[in-house]
Amino acid sequence: MPFMSFMLRPLLANGLFAVLLTTCLLTLGGCSNGKTPQVTTPDPRADGTMTIYRLDGDRYPGDPLPPGTTLLHDHSVIKACGIADRETREQILAAFETGIADHQAGIRVDCFRPRHAIRIVQDGVTTDHLICFECSNWMTWTDGERTGGGDTADTSRPTFDRILDGCSASG
Repeated sequence: MPFMSFMLRPLLANGLFAVLLTTCLLTLGGCSNGKTPQVTTPDPRADGTMTIYRLDGDRYPGDPLPPGTTLLHDHSVIKACGIADRETREQILAAFETGIADHQAGIRVDCFRPRHAIRIVQDGVTTDHLICFECSNWMTWTDGERTGGGDTADTSRPTFDRILDGCSASG
């Protein structure tokens, strides 16, 4: 042990050991494949009210509508489910973020046929995320104005479908 003591004494005296140890721990703790986000804290978006939708991705905006059709950003609503349970809202948001994180870069597809959507109303602001797994993309509207979008993988589709299939409300 005298050798270790001899080697560590200067490091400890200069504070370098603490820096080295901290760097190693942060490096090891931060290792990941860079894909699926790890949700460790409650998502503040889950504090708002939430509705998840099943949309008619086969109807294009501008096509004739049957009487009584409800639209969400020009897309026909097939089913709308209010999500009262915070745990379910967290699952939906985590699935949405996982789909975004899991997207693999590839050839961009110039289409948008959303079959799923999430609406969050929080502090008087309405945010809609329309998701097209067929085209691997999503778009966001904030208070009726398009504000963003990006690519997604279909990782979240099973979660959305499970929740929609278990819901009895319809739009």
